[in-house]
Amino acid sequence: MSAFAYPPFRVYVLASFASNSSMFMFAAGLGWYILGLTGSAGSVGLASFVYSLPFALFMLHAGLLTDRFGARSLVALSLFVAGLSTVGLAILVLLGSFPLLTIFLVTFGIGTILTVGAPGTISIVNDLVPPAAVPSAVSLVFLSINVGRIAGGAAAGVLLANGSPGLTIMASGLLQAAAAVPIWRLPGARPNLLQTGRPALFRPLLEAARFTVDSPIVGVILLLSIGPGALGLAYNFLLPVAAREIGAGAGGLGLLLAGAGSGGLVAGLGAERLMRAVGHGRTIFIGLAAAAGGLSGFGVSGSLPIAMVAMAFVGGGLVVYASSSLSLVQALSPVELRGRLTALFSLLYWGLMPAGALLGGAVAGATSARFALATAGITLFACGSIALLVRRDVASLRIAADGQAVTFGAQPEPHPEPAFDRAPAIGIGAAAPRRRPDQEAAAGRAALAPKGRGDS
Repeated sequence: MSAFAYPPFRVYVLASFASNSSMFMFAAGLGWYILGLTGSAGSVGLASFVYSLPFALFMLHAGLLTDRFGARSLVALSLFVAGLSTVGLAILVLLGSFPLLTIFLVTFGIGTILTVGAPGTISIVNDLVPPAAVPSAVSLVFLSINVGRIAGGAAAGVLLANGSPGLTIMASGLLQAAAAVPIWRLPGARPNLLQTGRPALFRPLLEAARFTVDSPIVGVILLLSIGPGALGLAYNFLLPVAAREIGAGAGGLGLLLAGAGSGGLVAGLGAERLMRAVGHGRTIFIGLAAAAGGLSGFGVSGSLPIAMVAMAFVGGGLVVYASSSLSLVQALSPVELRGRLTALFSLLYWGLMPAGALLGGAVAGATSARFALATAGITLFACGSIALLVRRDVASLRIAADGQAVTFGAQPEPHPEPAFDRAPAIGIGAAAPRRRPDQEAAAGRAALAPKGRGDS
């Protein structure tokens, strides 16, 4: 919780809570509207696909924009414009005279606008807190997501039970636009206009890709995010169908969302302490195991209380996984690539939700939503096991008090002018690896040097 000591971050995390609440209200309202309109689980999956497709298409270039123009302005503008667009969608839903294709097109536009600011929602913490507090800040951002899941899910359940999907979507848009105002007023780093001979479209993205090749630990952490992104997060879109399968109505859907958020709340409060105790690398696999167990447990549950407990494990596990993964990505990334590498993680984690939505909707339509979620849990556990076998040293990583990523038990490199007092190292072994994480990162930075060829 050390990041709360910095007032700008406190403002940001409260605004993040509001914006995340609005997004979960929107997801519940849109899914309930499409399900009521078509009665088809596949259509719910298609709507989710349309909404999240821009994350897959544009996330990497959103990261490039973040590196060039800064996180604060992009986050604030995307939230404000997306909020106004969501209000427009709510009006279409309330009027009820527009074809489904129009609803899908507007939904695609909202997803595109939100994608512009998506990488900055995480990388902005580097402008608000010192390096030592970045893991705490990342954990608290994910905590705000899950507190927002509780509040947004509960609000959506009440509005859907007593109002309509259109009113739920309207409220989410107004809240999202309001959240942009305090973020706009936050301090931000000066824009880093990339020095290229002419405007570059692909070279900055290739630089980030080359860094992940030269720093294989970063590469494995990024690739691992495909599993929970494409499969684990699909539960957000399948819950309206799953709620109906277990006999719960709109109120039950709100309780399931609140259950996932409650697990995320507990995990967010304890994530920083867990990462310090067992290491950030090990925490990645602990989170994956918890999320996989929760998804599998939901699949075999037949009652709302058991399903809520299972969703608490899913929400908590994904918070622990994502906060530890992104903390390590931030620590291992050079400043000039931080936005792009954050965007690459976001692309693989959040951006693959369209594939997960389509696949989950297809499986749920052919079998059931509960079977689709159980299958996702088993596959997620397999993904974590494979990653641990392929690159076991990921589990040995931790972030030292000065923000360096080192092997668990190893001392960080001496810093000539430390800005903060270093915490004593947690020793479980004195041997250092043949190539430290900071050495891999240095090799990745060296790979960024121009190779003598023009831009592509």
